[in-house]
Formats: sequence, structure tokens, C-alpha cells
Amino acid sequence: MISRAILLLAVCGLLAACSSITPSRSFTRAAYPDMFSALDSSPDGTEGTIKSTGETFRIKSTHVNETRLCRLVEIKGSKTFFGESFCKAKGGEWR
Repeated sequence: MISRAILLLAVCGLLAACSSITPSRSFTRAAYPDMFSALDSSPDGTEGTIKSTGETFRIKSTHVNETRLCRLVEIKGSKTFFGESFCKAKGGEWR
């Protein structure tokens, strides 16, 4: 019983450490103009560079329903890799 409690605490500690290491970002059109421009009008597969960070992005896929448009973007740095989903309502801004 005690070993399970220790294991549970260790796993929770590792998960908390991982989530605190990964920086949170706020993607805005002002900070990432090239990427937002590509989100507005470029097809899936479009690649570009985020000038402010040197990272590359690629638009992986687009999904549409009656209320919103969503695009999945892969962002790669020299030591990072992650996917970010951007969605917007008709006539709205990407979030």
C-alpha cells in the first residue's frame, strides 16, 4: 500500500514537472503575422518560418463545420516540436 502511494506521488510529480517546463504561448496576429496570414489563405501543406523565433510551421489539416473553421499547425524549433490548433468563427479571428 505504501509503495503504491509513493509510486502515485512520483508519477504526479513527474507530470507536474513536465507541464511546468513547457512554456505557454499566446499566439496573436501581431506576434506571428506570417503564420496568421498563412492560416487565412494558404492550403494545407503550406510551410513557413516564424521570424521572431526561427521556428518553422506547417499547416497540417483543415476542418470545417457550420459554425467554425479549424486548422492544425505543426511548429518545430531546433529542440521543440508541437502541434497547435487554431479555430475561428465565420468572420472572426483565429484563437
